[in-house]
Amino acid sequence: MNMRNLDKRDLEILKILQEEGRAPYSDLARRLGISEVAIYSRVSRLMREGVIKGFTAVLDESKLSLGIGALIGLKAAPTRYEEILNKLASFPEILEIHDVTGDYYAILKVRTRDKESLAQLLDKIGQLEGVVSTETRLILRTIKEATRMPLEILENLARPPRTAKKQEAGK
Repeated sequence: MNMRNLDKRDLEILKILQEEGRAPYSDLARRLGISEVAIYSRVSRLMREGVIKGFTAVLDESKLSLGIGALIGLKAAPTRYEEILNKLASFPEILEIHDVTGDYYAILKVRTRDKESLAQLLDKIGQLEGVVSTETRLILRTIKEATRMPLEILENLARPPRTAKKQEAGK
């Protein structure tokens, strides 16, 4: 799927679901002025086509005693890189793995209970065959952390919504 397949109503649905993942279809239908069946159909299509990957709760790490956040720059042997990434993906403390340009091969975002558990994680990473080095930066505070996509910058790329008559004719 690409932007040509999305219309402005799809973007509106996505905006609302990013803010309120548990919004009932009846509420979406009322807000957008279309039927619940149309909402269900659109959300199902967006999920089937992979635009919506899933729904999740956003948790407060400090209330879960996961107070140490860090960004880890990783250097690796090129011949072992994919294998290393696959192993790292299984570590529960690693929240994100980004293949990047620059001084590092990858940047990892991690969350641990305390400094000791961070040290243990760094030891596990360092013991992986092919890991050349890591450089760790502790996160002191987070000013902005978003899980929402900036859909407003896509509005001029989305096509106008189909009318009910066109939708019925297309069946």
